[in-house]
Amino acid sequence: MQESVCRQIVIVKMKQGLHLRPISEIVRIARLYKCDFKIKNGNLAGDAKEVYDLLELKALPGTELALEANGDDASKLMEEIVQFFESGYQKFEEID
Repeated sequence: MQESVCRQIVIVKMKQGLHLRPISEIVRIARLYKCDFKIKNGNLAGDAKEVYDLLELKALPGTELALEANGDDASKLMEEIVQFFESGYQKFEEID
């Protein structure tokens, strides 16, 4: 079976940027899939299955991130993560 590679650009829409709570949700989602998943902010890149890697990206509101998933279930993961970013993950914004 041939592995697929999916790439997508997303914009951080959370008012406080990509902080611990939404990062924890990204990691939770990513760990449900077998594929490799990286998120890049310019020259910085992190394994999206590791909280500390994503915290190092320092993604503020409006930051453009490059997503890359590689593996058999990459397209399903990418679909779910893009939806996460498109929603601005409002449940984290409503807690404040």
